[in-house]
Amino acid sequence: MGLHETNSTGQGNTPGANERSPISGVRVLLITSRTGVQRRLVKLLSKRADVVSVSKTVLDARKRLDKGLHDLVLIDTGIGGGLGCELAQEMSVSSPACVCAMLSDEADLDDALHAMRAGATDLIALNASDTDTLARIEAACERAKRQRDREARVTRLRRLCHQLNSARKEVSGHVGELCNDLVEAYRELSDQFEDVSVNAELSSLLRQELDVESLLRTLLEYSLAKVGSTNAAVFLPASSGEFSLGAYVNYDCPKDSAEVMLDHLANVMAPRFEHQEQVLAMSGSSDLDRYLGEDAHWLGEASVLVVACREDDECLAVLTFFRDKRTPFGENDVKLMSIIAELFGEQLSRVIHVHHRHLPKDQWGGFDTEFDDDDDGFGDIDLAA
Repeated sequence: MGLHETNSTGQGNTPGANERSPISGVRVLLITSRTGVQRRLVKLLSKRADVVSVSKTVLDARKRLDKGLHDLVLIDTGIGGGLGCELAQEMSVSSPACVCAMLSDEADLDDALHAMRAGATDLIALNASDTDTLARIEAACERAKRQRDREARVTRLRRLCHQLNSARKEVSGHVGELCNDLVEAYRELSDQFEDVSVNAELSSLLRQELDVESLLRTLLEYSLAKVGSTNAAVFLPASSGEFSLGAYVNYDCPKDSAEVMLDHLANVMAPRFEHQEQVLAMSGSSDLDRYLGEDAHWLGEASVLVVACREDDECLAVLTFFRDKRTPFGENDVKLMSIIAELFGEQLSRVIHVHHRHLPKDQWGGFDTEFDDDDDGFGDIDLAA
């Protein structure tokens, strides 16, 4: 296996002293086993191309092509017993960025067809003059330069596309996070608007009521419209310091024992939660046992909400909702009950002030209550003077 390789640095036989040859900057691989062809083409190219390599066998040529270090490959059609076209065809698949030109003693139509089918860009006749041969090689070098520049642009564009794709994924991640933040902010804002709406609506309704009975009726009607079907009880402090049942709604309790149960809860439950400023949610016997002890059996397996309605550090009422734990109260119900307790406490304080304004404040008493068996389930309340 023979090998010849030159690095061109001088001007030599260039067309002019300061004229740059079209071959300059091109790395050429010459594949031929004929010494005469090798000497002639190396002499033409050595002063013009950057690198001229020579392979005398197909095996060596394949090794060099695998390294991908050449821009232009000149293949003698007769190398390897006619394997030149096969090698060119292999190169068009394995090294598509490399330009291939075939060399033939006499470039006839058959040779041209074989070269074209093999993927070669040109068929150069070796029986032509040096000037014509060099012109054809220079044309192939120009194509090699364009192909190399095109591949460089493609590589650069692929790199940029990879960078852009990475940036796109990063931006998409940030956009996704931003969308989640916006959704969460919108949800919080929506909840705030809903709270403001409930606050304004209920405050408007309660402020119209200046007697306790109407106030309790309005409160329970509004609460049931928002919370849904439930048992409800309002325990009011009496002048004796104990609590009594001020008003109630019976949803699923036995009618003949509902008032007895609620009267008992007034004595048991209300005193335990008169300082409960936040809504307390209980569900099932375990929670009820923890807070009510042996009196938990009155509520069974219920889901319960309870809160004290306070104003100026004084408990004015204890509000309780309870129903079967299979239909438990949700977070929105807890939030609603907190708003109801605050506004009801404010309005109840205002009503007390109106009805006791002729008495000194130290003589303001609690509520004395009496009940009727109304079909609607609301107790009748008489305000003690």
